Amino acid sequence: MGLIEKRLIKEAKESWLPGEQKDIQEAAGAPVVVDVDWPTFETDEAALKNVQHLGVRLLANAFRVICVDDLGKEAVREGVQRIVVTNLKEGAASVGLKDGVVTLACVFGKGSDGCLRDLDIAKIITRAL
Repeated sequence: MGLIEKRLIKEAKESWLPGEQKDIQEAAGAPVVVDVDWPTFETDEAALKNVQHLGVRLLANAFRVICVDDLGKEAVREGVQRIVVTNLKEGAASVGLKDGVVTLACVFGKGSDGCLRDLDIAKIITRAL
């Protein structure tokens, strides 16, 4: 991991990630924890530059859609404890819910071509709840 990647990870942890987590928690009405699988990003500067807006921010938007009413909020409170965001080097983007953990895996280095849209994320999570 180079200096650029170290700085981007430090900025994420200290600057934008806490705010994005708070947005998700407020939308869900639940203490959902957001974890980024940093080792999968360590050598990918482009992915680090995209993970906020094409990953965590889209998850926040998806949770706003899911939790638009009390039924959605209740389903999230009962079914989601944690979110994990993972960077893929190649392959297809995916999102899933298993054992209370939402996993979003994208090729963040490809930009929007390697990621899912927020409404697609919301639809998949809603079906899993």
